[in-house]
Amino acid sequence: MGIAENETKIQKRIQKAFEESGYSESNSYHISFHMTDWLGDIEELQRVYSNVEDLSNDDILEFVYKFVAHVPNHLNAAMKLTGIGPVTDVFGANIFEDDE
Repeated sequence: MGIAENETKIQKRIQKAFEESGYSESNSYHISFHMTDWLGDIEELQRVYSNVEDLSNDDILEFVYKFVAHVPNHLNAAMKLTGIGPVTDVFGANIFEDDE
């Protein structure tokens, strides 16, 4: 059974951990959602990284574009909801600058 197939179980367990740590039910649910909605992306990451030499450039680009368009947004939301703080540009990549 793959990790994505356990999404509901994982989500409920994460939610329970946050609720029992004093977070509201709603906040705990949203944190757990943002930490599990991309489990299929993890499986795809593992597939790509395990077979990277066998994939075409187009396959790799397609995976990276899809991954970076989906996963970081969930992680940023989870970071904010947990109270860790706002997203910052720790690598100095000008992530908050508009492209021209």
